Amino acid sequence: MQQMGVEYPKSLLNEDRLSGLASLLRPGPKPGERAPDAEVTHRGETTSLFRFLYNPDGHTTGWALLCFDGRSSDAGASLLDTVEAVTPWTWVRPRLVLAGPMVDGASVPALSDMDGKAHGAYGLEGRPALVLVRPDGHIAFRGDAERADELVAYCRKTFGAEPVRSTSALVAAQ
Repeated sequence: MQQMGVEYPKSLLNEDRLSGLASLLRPGPKPGERAPDAEVTHRGETTSLFRFLYNPDGHTTGWALLCFDGRSSDAGASLLDTVEAVTPWTWVRPRLVLAGPMVDGASVPALSDMDGKAHGAYGLEGRPALVLVRPDGHIAFRGDAERADELVAYCRKTFGAEPVRSTSALVAAQ
């Protein structure tokens, strides 16, 4: 139980890009703090959000990107743009956390949060946002959902430039 209180508030991996009055009124966990669990629904089954943070494919670990819609039906396009933007870093695994309607065209797990428990646990009621969780379960990055460029800049700084997947991709980029 002692490990549950471990935080890394001064870690160089931390970056908080959420701003505005909503962040002050409902701050939620900040980068360096442990990511909270919450009840969500996936494919009709009530489950734990932690299930989608740790060992997402059953045998490897990675960084989980939680894309919260904030109950906004307009957030879907931004969330899908973010999912596309982080594809070069295959160890970043996006998950949509939707308190509103399902997003069409998503190729990543979509977790229903119709009762708002996950949004509430992260302090994101009514706010589309991105939360990147490290493999050790601590939050690394928080940002506004419509600012995928800030998340991409964080990934470049933390992981390096986008990895080249193949020679043909390199030739196509030139």
